Amino acid sequence: MPYTPATRETIRLDEGEAIVFLPPNLSQKSIEILQVQLGELAAGLRLRSSEDGQSYLRGLAGLAAHIAN
Repeated sequence: MPYTPATRETIRLDEGEAIVFLPPNLSQKSIEILQVQLGELAAGLRLRSSEDGQSYLRGLAGLAAHIAN
């Protein structure tokens, strides 16, 4: 497959810039997959930023430590 430069998309946020590199010619199917993946990423970020999410992650870490011992 020939080399094609990626398309760079910059999203400005209050906390700084989020930079995404994408293939230049995405198919409709790839766009749909990307939309689902970005939705999952956003859900994970929401979870990590919430207090309950932090509690949940600490619980998982404790469980992993317990299983490891």
